[in-house]
Amino acid sequence: MKTSTDPPRKARPRRVVVLARPGAGKSTQAARLARRLGVDHLSSGAMIRGEVASSSGLGRTVAPLVERGELVPDELVLAVIVPALKKAVADHGGYVLDGFPRDVAQATALAGLGSPGLGSPAFGPELALWLDVGADECRRRLLGRAGLEGRSDDTARTVERRLAAYEQETAPVLTYYEGGGNAIVVDGVGAPEEVEDRVADALGAA
Repeated sequence: MKTSTDPPRKARPRRVVVLARPGAGKSTQAARLARRLGVDHLSSGAMIRGEVASSSGLGRTVAPLVERGELVPDELVLAVIVPALKKAVADHGGYVLDGFPRDVAQATALAGLGSPGLGSPAFGPELALWLDVGADECRRRLLGRAGLEGRSDDTARTVERRLAAYEQETAPVLTYYEGGGNAIVVDGVGAPEEVEDRVADALGAA
């Protein structure tokens, strides 16, 4: 029974970004968490590839960059992501986003999305979930996946480049969210079901 001295129960988040090193299982856990929360799972990479495949105006602009393996500029990525975030919030009250933000500038842009004071719902993230999987384990997973699936993007050289880019560009995003008091770190090592349960417990989504 609740009494006046009981601390208020914090509502579980409905708008979550998932951060992790390459190979940590980010997309797998983002999809599982989205099912738990009853919201949309949004992958920035999948959305960009979808735009390219649809041959939309935006997709035609992005396609040459994707083909050359270059990073898509922030304004173009946001042009893809923002409508999806708005729709996810309107349809299901939230989302779990992975693959974005990749750096602090992108995180800052996300934080400003929506303006409740002007009558529109907020659709920027409420929480950042960081899956804690060490670089050595991620390296082992990526190289193992390359051997099983024959993925050309998981060679030893590209794996090292991706991990180094993460440490330089994306790791500071966790510090950014921790500074705002809206970050949770969860041990990401273990079977997918075990990690899913840890994430659910941490977010109150069990």
